[in-house]
Order: sequence, then structure tokens, then C-alpha cells
Amino acid sequence: MIKNLTSKQQKVLIYYENYIKSNGYAPTYQKAGDDLDISPSVVFSHIKNLEKKGYLVSSGKDKSVQLLSDSQSIPLIGEIACGVPISVYENFIDYIDIPKTMLKGGGNFYCLKAIGKSMINVGIDNGDFLIIRKQNDVNDGDIGVVVIGDYADDESATLKKIYHSSKSLILKPENDDFPTTIVTNGQIRGKLVGVIRNY
Repeated sequence: MIKNLTSKQQKVLIYYENYIKSNGYAPTYQKAGDDLDISPSVVFSHIKNLEKKGYLVSSGKDKSVQLLSDSQSIPLIGEIACGVPISVYENFIDYIDIPKTMLKGGGNFYCLKAIGKSMINVGIDNGDFLIIRKQNDVNDGDIGVVVIGDYADDESATLKKIYHSSKSLILKPENDDFPTTIVTNGQIRGKLVGVIRNY
């Protein structure tokens, strides 16, 4: 469990494991620093190193640390446009570990890498990893994956807020620099359920 870690990193990891198991959530950096007799900035540094070595994930904010021992592997299958639709996204790359707390509601999940900035107003930036639940429909206002075209022809995919209108889909970006589009040949391939920032 703790191979390739320094003794200080092991101490921090064990502390976080015990704290999260006892409390159900991670401590603040200040709390961890007080308990470990080190500064919050040193705690943060250890957390980033533990994240790089694959023991936990963190957004960098207080109480955001999650242990990967409580994780599930899902396939990373390519990139998705957060802007102008790009060519078909399905191209298996690897498996990545995702905290089970981000996979609520059950179902089958996959991951895509965001390309572009059309969804930046809802916190999705270029390079972020997007956790998608496979499903063929979403509620109006949900963010989802839409494939435009068909398998017999060229196919492209995009991530947008989705609204239904008669026989078409309205795809709304979250960036005023990008237009809303209406498509009649769009197929919903999943709903966004989580975002992991790629620092």
C-alpha cells in the first residue's frame, strides 16, 4: 500500500486514511497540520506528492482529499469538444481510478478529456477529465455528450447543456463567446456526473 513513499509521506497518508475512515470526510490542511505538527503548506505539498504517486486525489481545496483505495477504474476513451464538435471521441486510451463518491447513482461510466473552453462558466476547462454516465437521454439543462452524425458518415461529438425541442436537440454552451446550436441528427451518449481538474 505504501511503496515508493518517504517516511513523512507514509505518515501523512496513514493519518488521512484513519481520519477519513473515522469521520467520513477529509480534514482541513490546518487541522492536519496541527495533528501532525507541521505547517498547512507542508501538508499541501505532501498531498500533491501523494496524488502524483496515485494514492489519493484532491482538487487542492480544503477537505477535498479522497483516497484511491475507495476507487473504481473506468475507461478513458478519448477527447470531447467543449467548443466546435470534433471527430468521433471513442478511442480507448487507458483506465483511470475515480473515487467511488463521484460515481453515485450506479450505471456504467467512462471518462473523456475536455478540449476547448465553451463550458468554462460551469467550471469545465481545457484539459479537465470528465466523468460520464452512459445513458441515452438526459433532463433539460443537464450537461451531456452528444454525437452529431451517424456511423455511416462522419461523426463528431461535443459536450454541452442539452435541451429537447420537438425532433431536435438544443446544445447550449456555458461561454458567451460560443453560439447555441440546434441539431436534428444528434444522439445523446451520456450525462456528465463529475469533473477532475488536470493541474
